[in-house]
This record gives sequence, structure tokens and C-alpha cells, in this order.
Amino acid sequence: MAITGIVMMAYADNFHADSIIGVAFAVGSASTSALYKVLFKMFLGSANFGEAAHFVSTLGFFNLIFISFTPVVLYFTKVEHWSSFAALPWGCLCGMAGLWLAFNILVNVGVVLTYPILISIGTVLSIPGNAAVDLLKQEVIFNVVRLAATIIICIGFLLMLLPEEWDEITLRFINSLKEKKSEEHAEDAADSGVHLRSRNRANGTVSIPLA
Repeated sequence: MAITGIVMMAYADNFHADSIIGVAFAVGSASTSALYKVLFKMFLGSANFGEAAHFVSTLGFFNLIFISFTPVVLYFTKVEHWSSFAALPWGCLCGMAGLWLAFNILVNVGVVLTYPILISIGTVLSIPGNAAVDLLKQEVIFNVVRLAATIIICIGFLLMLLPEEWDEITLRFINSLKEKKSEEHAEDAADSGVHLRSRNRANGTVSIPLA
């Protein structure tokens, strides 16, 4: 559902060559992020504070080693061209890096110190928060498609708040409703039978069982 919302966001901005590349990168980012979260839960499970801090530190160290040289390689292979360092928006870049660091620390450590559902709700609220910033600062017009995409992405995040055995719980709930209805139907049939027998006695009718 998140990927569907991303494609709808790109559709709201009108598809062109750059937007298709952006959608492809966004879909890849969402997929790898989901894989990362699943592997984290699979190998670490419910990590304590020390394990979470050690994992985040190791992850940052590996990112520094294996990802930092990528722009340098692209520059020397003439794939990318760097403008003067003074022309780069250092304020926006440093602000984004700081916010991204705070987000990762709050998500990974906050799950250990607080409740996981609290972190999940905070992640869900970041979507309408970003939409409000775009609306106020960037003056982005929210049409029906963009609004529907935002709602679909939020629903996708809300589905992750369901318990792990939500399907079994739902099936048990449906079965209990069916059993309750069948019991009520049996009680109604028994009551109607008792009422019929009492009426027959009142009318002087006697039912003779057949051999």
C-alpha cells in the first residue's frame, strides 16, 4: 500500500522521465527498508538498550565505510559533476542528516525504552506532518489523488500496528459470532417448539408417535 501511495504521488505530479526514476528509487528504498526491519526483528528480536545502541553504531560505521566512497567513485568516473562547495545547500544537508540521525536513534532506542506502538504511531503521524509542511512552506496543492495517496500510505503504516496473530484472532472472533448466532437460532427453535406444544395442549390435540 505504501508503494501504491508513492506511485499515486508521482502521478499527481505528472509522470515524466525524472519522476519515473524517482519512483523507482522510492520503491527500492521502501522495499529495502522493509527487508531491514524484518531482518532486524528476525536476528535481534526484542533487543535491550545496549544491543540497540551497539547495532545502530555498527550500522553507522558500515555506512561510513561502504557508502561514503560512492560519490567519490562517481566523481572520478565522470558520472557526476561537483559544483563548488560554496554553492551546495549545506544548511539543508546538515539539517536533513541531523533529523535522519535523530529519527533512527528515536526509532531503534525508543522501541526499547518505551512502547513499540508509541513509536509506530509517531511514524504514522510523520506522514501528515510532512504533508502539512509541504502545504505551508512549499505551497503544494493537495488534489484528490495526492490526498488519497497520503491516506493509503497511512493505512499501510496502520496495518503494521496489528498484532502478529491478527488473522487467527479475527478468525476466532468470526467463529465465536457464528457459534453465538447458531446458539440463538437453536434457542429460538426450542422456544417455538415449546410454544407449539403448549398451544396443542390448550386446543386438546394429542400427537400420537408413529411406530
